[in-house]
Amino acid sequence: MDVERLSPASRDLLLQALPAGEVVNVLYKDGARVELGFARDRRCFALGERGWLSFKGWEGEPSQGAACASRWALTVQALEVLAGRREAEAA
Repeated sequence: MDVERLSPASRDLLLQALPAGEVVNVLYKDGARVELGFARDRRCFALGERGWLSFKGWEGEPSQGAACASRWALTVQALEVLAGRREAEAA
């Protein structure tokens, strides 16, 4: 796994996930589709196929007008790589 081979947007998304170890994408809010959430979710699926993230599930029910989100977690390998990168940047 090489962080440098990822696009800047993918790297940023992974670094945003680092503190909590997860990414939450709001897909629907107040019954309306949230385009930014869907764009992030597509990126998460791609990162999941490469072993960076694992899908944890859905939250909420858009048909009831509530917020709906997807939840992704950094994999153990991703945590190790990103933690090593942060240590190198701090040095």
